[in-house]
Amino acid sequence: MASLEALAKSYRAKKVEVAKLRKKSENNLKETLSLKRRSSSGLVSIERKKESLARHISHVAQMLNQYHAQKESIARLKIAVEERLKREQDMQDSTRQQIDYGASEEKASAQERLRFIDEKIAELHAGMKEREAAEARLGKQIGDLEKEKARLDSQLRKQTHAKPGLMEQLKSSEKAELVLRPRVQSLIKREAFAAKALQSMEQKLAAVIAQRRKAKRKAQAKRAAKKKASRKARARKAVKRKTAKKKVEKTRTKTKRAATRKAQRKAPRKKTVKRKAAKRRTAKRKSRSKRRR
Repeated sequence: MASLEALAKSYRAKKVEVAKLRKKSENNLKETLSLKRRSSSGLVSIERKKESLARHISHVAQMLNQYHAQKESIARLKIAVEERLKREQDMQDSTRQQIDYGASEEKASAQERLRFIDEKIAELHAGMKEREAAEARLGKQIGDLEKEKARLDSQLRKQTHAKPGLMEQLKSSEKAELVLRPRVQSLIKREAFAAKALQSMEQKLAAVIAQRRKAKRKAQAKRAAKKKASRKARARKAVKRKTAKKKVEKTRTKTKRAATRKAQRKAPRKKTVKRKAAKRRTAKRKSRSKRRR
């Protein structure tokens, strides 16, 4: 009995220990799988962000190329306008000299040319201002796009630097999973075996306890039967003693009555008094006999 209880206790402790190890390993496996999912998801997110950033950077680069090309075209147009403006200004100076120093018949045509040249110079100045404004606007847009491109390049570099760390996490979590998953399965089997052994031992222990209880109940039943038989024997003896006592009392009563009757026959004058006394004695004996019963 004591050995069975000790074995059951040891199996129970072993089962609890294995269950703790199994829970701990399962928690470690869950954390590892969670880290693996986060790492994999992070890598996928990084790739998506990198693709999105690459597309955005490509679009910004195209816009920059377009704006630079427009700015270069405006610069060439400005140079051409400046050259035309210089020529027109030279023609303006020569025409004024003709008006100041030329013949009277040439002054009218020179003035007409000068008016045309002035209008042309005014147009060229207006065109130059428009091109300068467009060039300034393009310069601002180019500056904004270059800042945007620098910001996107910085984000792309950050994502690229974050990728090796996530790759390392993913690899380490995969290695840990390869170690933890078989361990958890082994601990589950060990726990099931310990539970089965504990159940078998508890069944044996329960059977032994049941046998002991049955034997104890039998012993108690035997003791109760002995006590009952003893009580019955004592009761029978008491009944016998009472019966014998009653018989003795009856015999005594009959003897006394016979003696009384005999005495009454011998003394006829005191017959009435003696009868009354005999009745009182008989009544007392009956009352005593009843009390004893």
